[in-house]
Amino acid sequence: MEKLLILILVSTLLSSCLKYGEPTSLSLSGEYRVDKITYELTDNTQSANSMVFYPGDLYVNPNEKFPLDTIQVGFTPIHIDYSIIRFKPLLNLDGSKNWTKEYTYYVHGHNNIYDNGYLTFDCEGTHRVWKIIDDGLESLVLRTQNSWYVGSSGPSESVTIHLTRVGP
Repeated sequence: MEKLLILILVSTLLSSCLKYGEPTSLSLSGEYRVDKITYELTDNTQSANSMVFYPGDLYVNPNEKFPLDTIQVGFTPIHIDYSIIRFKPLLNLDGSKNWTKEYTYYVHGHNNIYDNGYLTFDCEGTHRVWKIIDDGLESLVLRTQNSWYVGSSGPSESVTIHLTRVGP
């Protein structure tokens, strides 16, 4: 009887396991508001120089092109659906929005739950690559890949954009 009890206990312990979950798909779709921007300028000879922009601040980057050159943190909306990223809405009288800048995007490299991959799109003649840092239920964090505007020996800049979902 004692051996039977030990056998049942051991078989129970060996047969129990953790539930395996498939990697979740990204839920990028929705309207977002830019709530925080972190700008980092890294010189090849010096450490990072960073600035953080919070709601109410105006982020201006003269090295960027429209519509990403000027962002009112806390107020600037971005809309993402299943294949289009949209900027610069015009409000209609009925409360709906007409988005004036629309670009087709692609997600690359989302292979597992530990790496969300990259969001890529062409915007006003430039190819954009944004690393998807975090894809939460009501938030999204994107980081631009380092850009060198002076040349490969000059400073590089990286921008992290924190977005909060505000609508469908």
